[in-house]
Amino acid sequence: MPQTVPAITDEIKKLIGEEGYTQAFAPIDQPSGLPNAAYWSANWLDLENKRIFQRSWVFVMADAELEGPGAIKPAEVAGTPIVLVRDDDGQVRAFHNVCRHRGTQLVGEACVAKTITCPYHAWAYRLDGTLKSRPHFHGPNRLERFENGEAEDLALHPVRCEAWNGCHFVDLSGQAPDLTTWLDPMLKRTSAYDFSQIRWIGKKGYTIKSNWKLVLENYMEGYHVFAAHPRLIAHAPMDVRWSGEWKENVFYNDYVAPGISEGRGDGLPHYPHLSTEDSRRGLWFVCMPNFAVEVYADQFVVLATYPLAPDETYEELHFFVVGDAAAEAEKYAAGREELITMWHDLNLEDVGLLERLQRGRRSMAFDGSIMSPAWEGPAHELAQQVIRAMERE
Repeated sequence: MPQTVPAITDEIKKLIGEEGYTQAFAPIDQPSGLPNAAYWSANWLDLENKRIFQRSWVFVMADAELEGPGAIKPAEVAGTPIVLVRDDDGQVRAFHNVCRHRGTQLVGEACVAKTITCPYHAWAYRLDGTLKSRPHFHGPNRLERFENGEAEDLALHPVRCEAWNGCHFVDLSGQAPDLTTWLDPMLKRTSAYDFSQIRWIGKKGYTIKSNWKLVLENYMEGYHVFAAHPRLIAHAPMDVRWSGEWKENVFYNDYVAPGISEGRGDGLPHYPHLSTEDSRRGLWFVCMPNFAVEVYADQFVVLATYPLAPDETYEELHFFVVGDAAAEAEKYAAGREELITMWHDLNLEDVGLLERLQRGRRSMAFDGSIMSPAWEGPAHELAQQVIRAMERE
């Protein structure tokens, strides 16, 4: 069993109380889950950022978002500004997005450049993070140039960054397990799918006035589908669904639909060599804390969540299809458009519900969820996943 940090447990109990801590671990047939403070408290979100998001792998972008050498993209992870660059050799690197001089944010928006130049005092950095030059630092009209590694101590601070099949992740702590180890519970469930074939075709972003955990809880459970998602329930009725389950840090669920439909298997090429059953299968995963994935025969869709405030989450949907032809050929243009439209419409059906859930967490009468043992076991366990991740050494 993983070792815990007693001081963190004490801090958790200080924020949500002994009763709140007990409620998070209560059986599903009792009022359970995290208490309201865990969805509204700024101090609680600060602890989640420090103990979860800053110590885990976090999805930050698709590889295709950095097109060619010199492409630069800023991002924010757990309140920390970072910048991703594609260097002259095509390698993607990540750095803390602050100048070593005075801590100014270096990059404010995506761009293409040969150097990263601070807008405050014009310190210039190469794409490998080393300091190239700084003007007037030792007096007027004196330009220092650094060519041979003599300013290594002034280089940008690197951030651990790794890629998997066109998806880029960062680990601010530098201490998370190997990326493949972290993804392993998902990969073991998807051995029939050749993810080396996936190709990015775009993304959509949404700002939702709801806590990030509510976004994930909603994503995991299929209980609400019959009431909220008419097109999805027509594709996969309740009698082909189940609750799903957690394996270590990864939630998993799937179903085998009666057939394929537009946006879900019909209109685009499939992964090669799928069985008849797998061609009708839908799978979805949550790799804690922010990398959620949905897999159908013709797609790989990422739902990434980024907490902005206790009551606000930025969410991105990244759309991947299978093979170069699916991504580029004109004959599949309608299929690509339908896939993106289907996901956009589905997501909008959830937004209003998520915002109602958030407002409900303000009620003094709400003292824990009464969850369905048949459908909501994994959503019930998410509260425990959050606390265990914070307590872990």
